[in-house]
Amino acid sequence: MMDGIMRKQRKKWTKDERDMLTRLFPDAHLGSLAARFNVTTTALRAKAHRMRLRRVVNVKTRWSSDDVAYLREHYATMSARDIARVLGYTTHSIYYKATTLGLRKPPSFRTLQGMALCNDERSIATRFRNGMVPANKGKRLYEYLTPEQIARIRASQFAKGVKPHNIKPDGYEHRYKDGYVYIKVNGRMVLKHRHVWETTHGAIPRGYNIMFRDGDRTNCDVSNLELVSRAEACRRQIMSETPDARRARCERATAHRNETIRKDRVRIHFGLEPLTALVKRW
Repeated sequence: MMDGIMRKQRKKWTKDERDMLTRLFPDAHLGSLAARFNVTTTALRAKAHRMRLRRVVNVKTRWSSDDVAYLREHYATMSARDIARVLGYTTHSIYYKATTLGLRKPPSFRTLQGMALCNDERSIATRFRNGMVPANKGKRLYEYLTPEQIARIRASQFAKGVKPHNIKPDGYEHRYKDGYVYIKVNGRMVLKHRHVWETTHGAIPRGYNIMFRDGDRTNCDVSNLELVSRAEACRRQIMSETPDARRARCERATAHRNETIRKDRVRIHFGLEPLTALVKRW
């Protein structure tokens, strides 16, 4: 708590620091300059504004080979803010350089960051818990908002009977990235080949799928569709695969299973019910 209070205190600039800022601010790299004074770039700009200092040119620091090597080595395990403090760049510069180098944060790093945020005291203190009731539950607008606030809300609301300009009518079709065609029926987007089959032959039995005879997912003619059990569909898929493709599919399935187990363990850790039966409470 004391650390948070100390960070909010404004830095007291000495005369030597003000003289150095006056001399270096016009053409120095702001990230490096902020690291030298142990302040953020925002605080540095604010101080320069109060001193009526102006930038002469927008100078971009050329990355050295040592800095690039450090970024490549630590980007996957360190946050961009920590790397920026070590190298003397801004966080934006770290992200931009990492993008140009093709560096990406691994999923494990994002998971650890998310768990750290979930365990943060501020996050725990401000989250809703079981049994908590919102302050405006069951109340009318005029019971918790002023007339001026209600007027501002009404000005941006849709009037009764007005529909968005991009609404699609029933019968609208759209092809998604997976290759399947969806059609809008009674206000909902459904798979077209399943809709065609159900319209012609009735409901699809449990445990069965609709497959395309020619393998073309856009050909939804009823003569091109057939009702196949999931076991038969899996057998066809396995028989058509090469050994390498089969091995890759098994690896993907194992990775998906492990990721599902990890997510359920995280949910259990925070007192939530698991989404699958792969992990049980202990």
